[in-house]
Amino acid sequence: MKTSTPADDLRTALGQLGAREFEIVALSMDPHRGLAALAAAQGKNVERPIPYAIKLFDSDDWQPRGEKKTQLVNAAVDVRCDSCGGDRFVFVTNANVPYGESVKPCADCNSSVNAGFWRIDGSRFEVAK
Repeated sequence: MKTSTPADDLRTALGQLGAREFEIVALSMDPHRGLAALAAAQGKNVERPIPYAIKLFDSDDWQPRGEKKTQLVNAAVDVRCDSCGGDRFVFVTNANVPYGESVKPCADCNSSVNAGFWRIDGSRFEVAK
């Protein structure tokens, strides 16, 4: 017996609402999020739930109930940095650098945050100077 997948459930729900193919494709890129967006739209009793669900699905501000918003970890990068160009890391060409460490955190971009960390051998990985 074949069990239904979230994609099958979404396609069925959208078909029952008379969705067009492009609407099905738009919401089925992530079927879990698509089902949640459709359920949220139907829960609000909007006149046209499919376009409303697509707007929710595409919104970065909307998250399905119980899910956390994805945190952008590199959102404050200054792409004008002369040292790294916004990568926050610089290449190291010093002969004293341990094997395998060809990049280090940029001292200019990471001056306000603690970008260093401890290696597995217990030594400290320092921000490039």
